[in-house]
Amino acid sequence: RELTLVLTRGPKQWYQRRVREDEQVRIASDFINAAPPGEFKEVVNDVRVLLANDKLLTRASSVFYEYATDQFTTVKVDGEDTLITKDGSLDGSKRFYDPKSSKSFTYNYLKNEASDVQEEDRDAGAEKWREAIQSALKPYLDEFFPAHVTAVYGKLEDDQVTITVCIEDHKYNPNNFWNGKWKSKWDVKFPTAGGYAKVEGTMSAQVHYYEDGNVQLLSNKAVEESVQISSPNEGADNVVAFIKKSETEYQMAINENYTSMSNTTFKALRRNLPITQTLIDWHKLHGFQVGKDIMNKS
Repeated sequence: RELTLVLTRGPKQWYQRRVREDEQVRIASDFINAAPPGEFKEVVNDVRVLLANDKLLTRASSVFYEYATDQFTTVKVDGEDTLITKDGSLDGSKRFYDPKSSKSFTYNYLKNEASDVQEEDRDAGAEKWREAIQSALKPYLDEFFPAHVTAVYGKLEDDQVTITVCIEDHKYNPNNFWNGKWKSKWDVKFPTAGGYAKVEGTMSAQVHYYEDGNVQLLSNKAVEESVQISSPNEGADNVVAFIKKSETEYQMAINENYTSMSNTTFKALRRNLPITQTLIDWHKLHGFQVGKDIMNKS
């Protein structure tokens, strides 16, 4: 089956392009994967209308996993918020793990609901380190990210402990045509004997403003550091101190860029004033000669 697109080139000129099903699925998947934060359902609904074929939408739904895990989508499990992440995925599809409650669940992407909740065993070899970092994070996140949702994963493999911290906070305001999300991920790796840990982090801010337009900000930054981690509590404090320092510097840099851009980039996008160097009052246009000429011609 093919989809025919008819594109106009003037009042009488036109041409047709036939798009095969595989190409339709790819285009639909790209649309869904590019959905701004907080607008996943709306984009899926629009794509469904464009495709007019639920079988093709089902094929495109394979991108749901990639989108939800990349966005650190939040979901409630037994009344508590947790995150949908690749680190928490148990089957690379619909089954996820919540490290805070040590429960697994099946996730419905379209309904944003968790079901079939089950108890799971923790990785005992990494638990004391995981729990220490989770506890040390809370005061910092409560102060700077009041609506945060965090997942701290821990695992032990071949005498190496890996702690992964996923942080998400968002504000959705569709009534005023804007949505925004902050997320960061931190991988902490070190030997079971302690010593020094390698910390690698990525931070991301994404904002969509769409009142009478369509403007998006997507900013990312990666950092890394070596921190001392001789005991769970000391190591947790050092890791959180590095996270706080990195995120604070990143947010300050974004603010500074906005200040600079308003005087350079944004100003270049604005139309210059007319030769009179004054703004035109469009409500009084009829009082100008050019306004009278326009009205007479209309």
